[in-house]
Amino acid sequence: MTASSYAIAWQPEATPSHIAMACAMAGIGWQPRPAMTVADLGCGRGYNANLLAAANPGWTVLGLDHEPSGIAEARQLAAQAGLDNTRFIEADLGGMGLAEIDSLPPLDVVIIHGVWSWVSDAVRAGIVQLLARRLKPGGVAYLGYNALPASGPDMALQRLLRQLAGPFGTGAGEAAAAAARAMVRLRAMARALKLPRTPMLARLLAEPAVLEPGFVAHEFLTAHWRPVFQADLCRDLDAARLDFVGSVNLFEALPGMFCDGEQMAVMRRMGDSAGQEFLKDLCLPRGFRADVFIRGARRVDGVAALHGLWLAQSGTLPEESPVLNTGASRGEIAQPLWTQIATMLRQGPARLGDIHAVLGPAAPNPTEILAILVSTGCVLPLFQGGGPQAAATRFNIAAAATYAPHGEDMGEAAGQYGLATPHGLGGLPASALDLAIVAALLEGEAAEPVALAQHLQPRLEGERLLMAQGRIAARLAEKLPTWRYFGVV
Repeated sequence: MTASSYAIAWQPEATPSHIAMACAMAGIGWQPRPAMTVADLGCGRGYNANLLAAANPGWTVLGLDHEPSGIAEARQLAAQAGLDNTRFIEADLGGMGLAEIDSLPPLDVVIIHGVWSWVSDAVRAGIVQLLARRLKPGGVAYLGYNALPASGPDMALQRLLRQLAGPFGTGAGEAAAAAARAMVRLRAMARALKLPRTPMLARLLAEPAVLEPGFVAHEFLTAHWRPVFQADLCRDLDAARLDFVGSVNLFEALPGMFCDGEQMAVMRRMGDSAGQEFLKDLCLPRGFRADVFIRGARRVDGVAALHGLWLAQSGTLPEESPVLNTGASRGEIAQPLWTQIATMLRQGPARLGDIHAVLGPAAPNPTEILAILVSTGCVLPLFQGGGPQAAATRFNIAAAATYAPHGEDMGEAAGQYGLATPHGLGGLPASALDLAIVAALLEGEAAEPVALAQHLQPRLEGERLLMAQGRIAARLAEKLPTWRYFGVV
């Protein structure tokens, strides 16, 4: 399977800004710095690595992947964006010798998203060896992986899909074609099989289809797909002297939000972190963990670290208090308190400590406020102010030209993208339409739906033109203030 056979799925959680929030929640002293070296292991098509480099011109960002087509695409995007602080390396992490590993610079941050569960023991050992030799003391690592027990029922589904796919080669598109065959055959026989009714099975059987064959090939047609228990991952990372910090899904640091009284009593008896994390995995019906580790933790005043975080709204804030659905429970901030928070954020970015102080004696714990605001998509962390910066502007224009061409779909192409923001040290979630609108604004178009629709879709007429204008107007109303807060436009 080639790297370009599945859609880009940019993950905002797999960025240093979210790592910093997870560390603050845990009372660990780690903050992104103006000059760092960041590595994205299994970088795929290089979108995340290029975005981080564009948002942070003082960083050096490395992307490593075994797939040459992905590395070629990553280098091309970097060239189009004029980025001189990226380096993309075609590498088999399971076959890198010590000299090759040691040729890499010392690393401040390592991002490993969607790799560990999909690779062989040799590659896992290579990852640990790289972390042990290149991650600096005080450096952090993010790992996103399929976790047990929730992913366990999908192991039979993965074996079945591989059986239904049949043999396939390594040529361009062959794995995706095999996945498409498997999906058709699965739909034909699903009623006759007693498969566990998991969310993934529901997505595979959905009509019309919601999963691309390329995605299914990447997720399931590898011989090495094995979800793991969190404690086993921690044991493997002991060899790199990494300590578990917490999850970038911030609410997971607050088991009282998703465990009942009896479960909390059991958790207190568990004692150690490994036992408590295992109980969380039993209580939460989620098959994917996104965890942060550090090489040498430095404890700090957690309340002070949280109070110092600046937050900005990431879209139009709802009038009613947003509800956090953990999968096991629902949590929300009391409506009168939410009204105060929303009013404050609508006036501009605010420190979490100031938000907490305004709420008075009835205020929830700042960790709970942060977890709900971030997990419901209401806010993102803001690290500095000011207008657009050249590298981020060039990246956003290049990304739009590459992934959101002027087609009749008005930019609603498959994929999940990010806009480089120098003030969030990473990106803002974006659709392809968002990319196209932002690029037009950066190239001098007015923030006016009629003009933008004409610029993006000059051939549209009549009702279709009015629909396009309406969609653009809705995106501007929801997103333009956020793009300005974060220095995108």
